[in-house]
Amino acid sequence: MSLLEVQELRTGYGALPVLQGISFSVEEGETCVIFGLNGAGKTTTVNCLAGVLPTWGGEVRFDGKKVSGKDAPGIVKAGIALSPEGRRVWAGLTVLKNLELGAWVRKDAKGIQASIEQVFSYFPRLEERKDQLAGTLSGGEQQMLAIGRAIMCKPRLLMIDEASLGLSPKLAQTVFQVVSQINDDGTTVIIVEQNVGVLPYADQALIMEKGTLTFDGRGAELEASGELRKTYLGESEQPA
Repeated sequence: MSLLEVQELRTGYGALPVLQGISFSVEEGETCVIFGLNGAGKTTTVNCLAGVLPTWGGEVRFDGKKVSGKDAPGIVKAGIALSPEGRRVWAGLTVLKNLELGAWVRKDAKGIQASIEQVFSYFPRLEERKDQLAGTLSGGEQQMLAIGRAIMCKPRLLMIDEASLGLSPKLAQTVFQVVSQINDDGTTVIIVEQNVGVLPYADQALIMEKGTLTFDGRGAELEASGELRKTYLGESEQPA
């Protein structure tokens, strides 16, 4: 049994359908990357899985239990957390307070402190700026904080929407490496991306187009095949 099972998922905005009945599964302990151009349905997918958007049809099961139909707080309590597109940190609060609020579903004070220390081990720059207002951080630092805040609720599945958006190539690689460490430490990860630089960290790769899945395979297969990358990602084949 997969940790996450998505069957014929449909949703949209208002009366506008976006997801056309997508199905995929994610194994526990793996990193799944969802690729696609703007408007493909990537963000819609993770927002629906996170309970931000309602499920119009189909079913989502997490650890064998149906979670489609739950609201966002219910999804977090079930063990799924989302680091949203655009970071959305609380600009007027400190880095430390942002992290503490990320643990709102927890009551274990010692465990929460241990999680804060773990976030600081992943992102030492956040510890340096723990008393700084989040709104004064750089874009890269805000991305680190958004990811750190999401893992404060100790999710079994962490979803990150556009982890590298607006970041320099060097900083994007740093974020990918830390996310890989989070995965190695036992958290299953779904990353929404347009940056193919994340491929070396992908166990599974999904490619979306117009609300449908056009590819569902191993990350290594997509990384190794210039033809697949050209077909699905519009990327030119690199010279040998």
